[in-house]
Amino acid sequence: MLPPAALLARSVLRPAARPGPAPRGLRSGPAQSPVSTADTVLGLAAVFVSIFGPAGWVLGHIQDYRKREE
Repeated sequence: MLPPAALLARSVLRPAARPGPAPRGLRSGPAQSPVSTADTVLGLAAVFVSIFGPAGWVLGHIQDYRKREE
């Protein structure tokens, strides 16, 4: 019988030694349909608003927040 440390090491290293089948639906290579410029601009605008919108709100109302502390 193997010691517990050896069993643990064996179970941790097993997935690396024997990888399973590749996930379905993932393909390497160029996109099947190109992304338009409008889609790119819309996506970047959504990321920009979702990240900087809340920060801008807080900075725009920082005087209101400071008044509550006093």
